Amino acid sequence: MKNINYAIFDMDGTLLDSMHIWDTASGAFLMMRGIIPREFDLFRKQGYKTGISYMIKEYNLNMSFDEVLDGLQEILWFYYSNIAPIKDGVKDFLQSLKDNGVKMVVATATESGMAKKALERNGILGYFEDVISMHEIGIHKNDPAAFEYVKNAIHAEGVGYVFEDALYAIKTAKSAGYKVIGIEDYSNEDDRDEIKKTVDFYAEKYEQVKEYFEF
Repeated sequence: MKNINYAIFDMDGTLLDSMHIWDTASGAFLMMRGIIPREFDLFRKQGYKTGISYMIKEYNLNMSFDEVLDGLQEILWFYYSNIAPIKDGVKDFLQSLKDNGVKMVVATATESGMAKKALERNGILGYFEDVISMHEIGIHKNDPAAFEYVKNAIHAEGVGYVFEDALYAIKTAKSAGYKVIGIEDYSNEDDRDEIKKTVDFYAEKYEQVKEYFEF
């Protein structure tokens, strides 16, 4: 078995097959109000706050930023509470980590309440010491301090691995000195070649990760 003492997991695109909600939420919001969207993936392209401001201006919405935010939150809460699916092999792999005494934590851009709801519904919340929303703590995964914060939050020591699907976060984790497991997700197809060159191990399925750690 490879030496691992703690694991930091991204959620969307890594534990959950949920990135498509960020490709469709803005379009769903507009269509619910009788507006035909010209593009759907605003939030993945521009981020949450910038995407909302763009929507208000581009579609002449007679709504405040907070009103749009509240409407989008309803869509996201429903999705994470009722739909967001777990990726194949995740629960079995988490059980292997638990059986070998590995501390686990989630570091996500999603609100912690939504994240916990989705993880609980999929039966994996109990594996984690904590679920930390980077948005809520004000440190994002383009800053190496994010991973240090998460590590300290669970009082972890020793060898740590980061499990990620997004190239920018993978690069940050590597720069912070972590070993990184790249998890394949459709949302990062354009970056796949560079991801493979950057990570310590790249996996299409969690069964491959389990084999890598020799569990």
